[in-house]
Amino acid sequence: MTNKTEPSVTATHPWVAEGQRTVRFGLLANTIGGDWVRLREETQLIEELGYDSTWVFDHPVAFGASDCWVTLAVLASVTKKLRLGSSVSCIFYRHPAVLARMAADVDQISNGRLVLGVGIGDLPGEFEQLNLPYLRTRERQQALGKTVQIIRGLWENKPLTYQGQHFHVKQAIGQPYPIQQPYVPLLIAGGGEQGTLRQVAQYADMSNFGPHVWTGSSFSSEDVVRKYAALRAHTQTVG
Repeated sequence: MTNKTEPSVTATHPWVAEGQRTVRFGLLANTIGGDWVRLREETQLIEELGYDSTWVFDHPVAFGASDCWVTLAVLASVTKKLRLGSSVSCIFYRHPAVLARMAADVDQISNGRLVLGVGIGDLPGEFEQLNLPYLRTRERQQALGKTVQIIRGLWENKPLTYQGQHFHVKQAIGQPYPIQQPYVPLLIAGGGEQGTLRQVAQYADMSNFGPHVWTGSSFSSEDVVRKYAALRAHTQTVG
């Protein structure tokens, strides 16, 4: 990967900046069972009630849920104000170029309401079902960094070529691009204090961790305070 594909986000996204002055509330959509009528009605209801966002998890074969990105596209077409987020899209389930394409399309359909949430995956059994190698955590984190760089590179107005350990693209373009400016907000999931939160500081606008081993092992207020301190230190390190 050349320096030309390194993320070059310098401005704060308006929606992200506004969130620094308020508390927001969002819900995780129940996509299990394929009841599209119920899902559309529930999502429209939470929009009417004034919630800020709805989120869709990405487990294509583990729980009998609808596809994350098909669901986001459907919800984008039946809402007007809700932020729509992937919580979170596993970087190994789709090639970064495909993920960039799907994310840009959902952002277009929603008129600029997507939050792109990504993660390294947390269910070895689902990787096995999809015939994907479940790499060590450090390797998966490295792949996440490259995924972010590829996606942002594809959203620049020039062809992208990259050949790496996990992913390859050759003279690929990301048109049509997302509608949001200056960029699509990015969320990185997990609470690893040495690796994941460093990547949040380096690449992302948001972090997502909670009280489960899958979501960063933040079981107490002390855990949360410690992780915020680690994140703050990483942001100072990367500038």
